[in-house]
Amino acid sequence: MALAAANTDMTAKGAQAAARGRPWIAIFALITLMVPVSIDVGSLHMTPSRAFFLLTSPFLLVRLVSGKYGRFNAVDGLVLSYMAWRTMIPFIHNPDVALQYAGSNSVIFLGGYLCGRCSIRTATDFRIAAKLLGAFVIFSVPFAISEAITGRMVIPRFLDMLPFISSVDDVNYRRRMGIDRVQFVFAHPILYGLFCSLGVATYFTAMKGFMFGVRRWISSGLMVLAVFLSVSSGPFLATLVQLALLFWGFLLRNVGPRWKILGILAVAAYIILEIIATRPAIYAITSILAFDPATANVRRILLEYGLAQVARTPILGIGFNQWDLPFYMSGSLDNFWLANALVFGIPAFVLYFASFVWALISVGRRDFPRGSPLSNIRLGWAVVQVSVILTLATVYIWSEIASLVMFVLGSGLFLLEAEQDDGTEKASEPASTTMRTAAPVFTRFPPGEGQPSATAVAPRDSRPVSFSRPRR
Repeated sequence: MALAAANTDMTAKGAQAAARGRPWIAIFALITLMVPVSIDVGSLHMTPSRAFFLLTSPFLLVRLVSGKYGRFNAVDGLVLSYMAWRTMIPFIHNPDVALQYAGSNSVIFLGGYLCGRCSIRTATDFRIAAKLLGAFVIFSVPFAISEAITGRMVIPRFLDMLPFISSVDDVNYRRRMGIDRVQFVFAHPILYGLFCSLGVATYFTAMKGFMFGVRRWISSGLMVLAVFLSVSSGPFLATLVQLALLFWGFLLRNVGPRWKILGILAVAAYIILEIIATRPAIYAITSILAFDPATANVRRILLEYGLAQVARTPILGIGFNQWDLPFYMSGSLDNFWLANALVFGIPAFVLYFASFVWALISVGRRDFPRGSPLSNIRLGWAVVQVSVILTLATVYIWSEIASLVMFVLGSGLFLLEAEQDDGTEKASEPASTTMRTAAPVFTRFPPGEGQPSATAVAPRDSRPVSFSRPRR
């Protein structure tokens, strides 16, 4: 029996260890995503993050499917189905580049998701990743300020001087609001803005109770400044949405259906704007909030022509072939949701969009104590996912940022199975170990003689008072 008990205990510990994350994978993934170097190996364009994902993805995928990182859930199935669908389409429309495209994009999208999903399995793991992501954004601020003023990238230009490697190019967009649009280490200013926005709400909420309040507020403020320095309306709008949602959550923190109320108000406001505006409400909103009104007009044209093309090829899309656009437009599509439907067909859009929505709904249904570390993490993660859904309507993501978006999506799915304490709170200690020094006991019996049995039930009022620490 003792051997059986020992084996059972070892099995339980093994299952617990298997479910535990590997935060070092998350740390390495985030570091490699921040290194703006690339090396061409034959026809392969290799970056540090792609090399890392190429090594880790097969191992993580096998273990995920086999249940080593918690139950294989619906979001896992949606992401894998999306990857399978977008991998198949190029073989139908563009077989000459299909194999190379399928390999690189599987690594970019699936690699990022697997690292977030499998390496972050506890609240502590999540805080490590959120703190590191926030540190990278804060680290970028001095370089961003310099680039915004001088127009010169610092780190990429230094790396370009090293032999055998290349870094990102300066897109040299015209200035907005009197400052240069910052890229930092990314291929486009809008990608830098999106990168910074991903850290705002997650950092602010995950560090609550684990970081000095003033430091947390200042750090989050620097992240908002970094988003602004990209001078990109999409990420900046997403950040404003995050701040608004956090404020709403605080304002109605004692109201149970606060998010349902917000949803009803948002739908009502949109309907009213649709009625009173002289153009579709979505165009009116983007035109008002855009840094450059001309970009909002371009997005309107792309949406109209893109939806018309999707209606003609709804299932299999058009692949990487030319599609109908006005002659004066280049074909660049700044809408990731529309691009999925246009290039890979509506099923790709449905699968990818559903993975975000399903994750939000599933995690939102978990019952965590209000104000607990898990509840705070859920709030920040969910707010970021909402902002990503909105941002992808104005941004096309690729390379490192696509990996980071998938990483952040996967990083919050541990909440589907997280216990309420999740190792973040100490359980109440037994009363015998938390009582203060006992008062002297007076008895008429000599020691060891005629004393009442220890198992006798004492009167209710004479039982010792427990000073055990209450749960937070």
